[in-house]
Amino acid sequence: MSSRLASARPGTEHGDQHPKVYVEDTLGLIEALFDEPPTVFAFSASAITTLDLLTRHPDRLRLAVVHEPPVLGLLPDAARYRDALEAVRTAARTQGMDEAGRLMTETMTAPEPGTDSPDLRHPGDWFDGYAETVPEPPTPEMLELFSRLGELQPLFLEHVLIPFTTAEVDLSALGGVGPRLVPVAGIDSRGQLPYRAAAALAAGLGLPLNEFPGGHLGPIERPAQFAGALRALLEGR
Repeated sequence: MSSRLASARPGTEHGDQHPKVYVEDTLGLIEALFDEPPTVFAFSASAITTLDLLTRHPDRLRLAVVHEPPVLGLLPDAARYRDALEAVRTAARTQGMDEAGRLMTETMTAPEPGTDSPDLRHPGDWFDGYAETVPEPPTPEMLELFSRLGELQPLFLEHVLIPFTTAEVDLSALGGVGPRLVPVAGIDSRGQLPYRAAAALAAGLGLPLNEFPGGHLGPIERPAQFAGALRALLEGR
């Protein structure tokens, strides 16, 4: 997470934030913490940052697993989604966080017919019998994280949501990365905006789409199952 987002608090003034700025923060972390290009797992907005990082600095990552980057530009109905997310931002500024959150959930989770059909893969042994399993209850640490993220919701809805979801994705540049980019999506979010974007990314690059347990928040909803799938994917590389 960017230091710009982590240090922000409601009630302060912020301008719109953009992936290219977060990329610079990420590069600083890589330089400070790693002696060689690392493997990165990123989901949602951080996956958008990772795509931009790969586009601008492809040599700085050994492998990038991107889970459901909700980039509108890859979808044929991008304009409709853009209008809906603009309504979310307007609601955050005029009607409050509850209404804005409701609209965002509605926009992100409303199922739509899929237009891209990449090759689907299911790393690990979770797929058989998955329908009989349920999400895992949140731990105390996870509940504390939810509280912190709630404090950042005004900043996210007003200044991160639109700049990130409308960020341009350069498929030509990403095509040069090859199998070092691994698109991932949650099986429970099939047909939803983030899943459709991940499927479009995979199809546009001629890559398989790896389905993982859970939905868009799979790492939070099903951490043990999700970790097992991610471990299997990485061990197979």
